[in-house]
Amino acid sequence: MVIISITLIILIVAGYFIKKNFDIKWVMFGSGIALMGSAILLKVPLLPEESSSGIAFFDIFKVIGTLFTKQLTGASFILMLLFGYTAFMKQIGANQMTVQMLSRPLLHLKYKALLLPLFYLIGNVLGLIIPSASSLSVLLMATAYPILVSAGISPLGVAAVIAMSATIAPTPLGADNLLASQALDMTVTDYVFNYHAKASIPIILVLAIVHYVWQRYMDKKEIALAINQEMLVNQEERSTFNTPRLYSILPMLPLLLMVIFNVFLKKDNVGMVEVTLCSFLFSIFCEMVRLKSVQKGVQSIQVFFDGMGVGLTTVVIQVVAALTFVEGLKIIGVIDLLTNSINQLSGAGLILTLFFCGLALCVGLLSGSGLALFYACVELMPSFAASAGMNAMLLAIPMQFVSHLVKSISPVSPTVIIISSMMNVSPVGLIKRTIVPVLIGMLLSIILPYLLF
Repeated sequence: MVIISITLIILIVAGYFIKKNFDIKWVMFGSGIALMGSAILLKVPLLPEESSSGIAFFDIFKVIGTLFTKQLTGASFILMLLFGYTAFMKQIGANQMTVQMLSRPLLHLKYKALLLPLFYLIGNVLGLIIPSASSLSVLLMATAYPILVSAGISPLGVAAVIAMSATIAPTPLGADNLLASQALDMTVTDYVFNYHAKASIPIILVLAIVHYVWQRYMDKKEIALAINQEMLVNQEERSTFNTPRLYSILPMLPLLLMVIFNVFLKKDNVGMVEVTLCSFLFSIFCEMVRLKSVQKGVQSIQVFFDGMGVGLTTVVIQVVAALTFVEGLKIIGVIDLLTNSINQLSGAGLILTLFFCGLALCVGLLSGSGLALFYACVELMPSFAASAGMNAMLLAIPMQFVSHLVKSISPVSPTVIIISSMMNVSPVGLIKRTIVPVLIGMLLSIILPYLLF
């Protein structure tokens, strides 16, 4: 009872800080440290005697240091490489060229009403190679948005589609997929292609139709907004006019190589590290040829390492914070209590799914993203699923999808803030355009995995 009371108090305090817009990763760090500190007071050892520093207080930092070490030699190192590669693609204008090449053909459609659902599908294709929702939204607002609005599509309709582009796309380049596959003890390609894609692709196709219906309905209901297009165009950081068209393939190169080696050639030993570094070296070579200078091509390498640093300070720190929180729950004994309770419940599987999805929804609405919570919970899902006698995918995939989708309806989400500020409209106005597709997507995210797995 003491353990439960202490844990509830810490969780309530954590919820209060999240509500006050504190960064969720620091809240999780603090909660994890508080849980471990409470364990010390209850005379619960943080580490086995042979691993302990001999001073209980310092064992807290030893636990956190061990988590950092494990992450920097595992999936998080891959994430840093991908961040570096994405930064390099942005620097050389390859990302912008990819968007341009995929968006331009839409203008040749005779039936303009199909532009929005098709653009949503293209946005999800781009989400495969640019998994960061905020980065993709900035890129699409600067490049594709003016093109589609000039074609006669309502500004808020386009914005709503952009807000939902980088959500549940089945990409092995995504941090959530890398960490989920690690927690579920499988390769990222196995997780993405055999499980994630089977659920996400049907949902994406349904949401394309939902967007078509909902945005047309809202267009008739609302007065079209007059947006200053020139401002948006000028916000593009690097013009693509001097970028070779062949560069449009470079952002997709790691993904293509992963599919070729892992899916078609069955070379499971070829992982993300190898294909990312190979793609990076090829991109440098392309820059040397384009610039006709080895020196100028090599100078741009620093951008790659700067991008890795951004990955460390954003996603990796967030992952370690989540794991610190989980470790605190494990040490104090909460996880064991929950596992034992699940064994006593009938219908525990569905209850667990709804619980994790509801938690992701609530935290996501308050913090702008449910992914930090997903990083924490995915570590626990194999043991919880085993206790409930269910497939861990029925926990992981619904929560993962909800964690992504909620970003499009949270007024404090970076994606919503970026898009609404670029359009000079209220975040609420944008959320009105995304709320119905998001809710339908969440419902399908819970139902479909039960039908498939």
